Amino acid sequence: MIRFESLRRTADGLRRPEYTGENRCLPCTVLNAAIVGVAAFALSRRNRPLGFLALAAGAALISLRGYVVPGTPRFAPALVDPLPVAFGHESPTGVESGSLADDRDPEAMMTALVEAGVVEPDGDRLYLDDAFQTAFEDRMAELRDLPGEELAARTAAASHSSVEGEFHDERVLLAGDWDAWLSPAVAIAETAAVETLADQGISHDLRVQAAEPLRTFVSTCPVCGGDVTDTTLRNCCGGPGGVSGNPERPVRACADCDAVVFTDMS
Repeated sequence: MIRFESLRRTADGLRRPEYTGENRCLPCTVLNAAIVGVAAFALSRRNRPLGFLALAAGAALISLRGYVVPGTPRFAPALVDPLPVAFGHESPTGVESGSLADDRDPEAMMTALVEAGVVEPDGDRLYLDDAFQTAFEDRMAELRDLPGEELAARTAAASHSSVEGEFHDERVLLAGDWDAWLSPAVAIAETAAVETLADQGISHDLRVQAAEPLRTFVSTCPVCGGDVTDTTLRNCCGGPGGVSGNPERPVRACADCDAVVFTDMS
């Protein structure tokens, strides 16, 4: 009984639910199963029991952790995409991203946007003012050409005085009392929104709050300038930018580079 409990605790410690169950990625599983099979076969030619042990251990790790080879979610999809087999893997990047705002007053924010003429109500729908939209997209085009560290500094300046901007692994980190990781698409779009709103007589606090809602109006990709369209996200095994628990989440993403501009969290 004690040994069984010990084994159970060990198995629980190895589990990676973000890569298994409904979050399991078929390309990652197939590739790792092939690697384990080849390695087990090679070992069995020298030592049959050792080959069987490797096969059993590899299968257990794939079952519990999703994959055996470190970094599989980053390279497996690219390896299997050229194969003439549909694995159902589409991967817009950067869906899981923070935002500049950590606190919101939606009514005050929307009132300020309408009074400034930035947002125009039409029945039950809202539209961006044409002049603001043009200025907004021009500012995004300026920001997308900046080096990562300069983008991070501009994003931090657009956010709060209590944060510092850093650029790591193709993402912007706003480090301070609260840390937020922003994808390039979100960092560019929200920074552009805050900076463009500065000409509208809206307080800085409300400009920061408006940055995320204004992303819903973006029609030009902040990252590459391509067209942004409504689509759904399918991503690899719940990894960075994953879709754990919701494999077909509605998003607005670039049709050219797959950068996710806005995610419907409802």
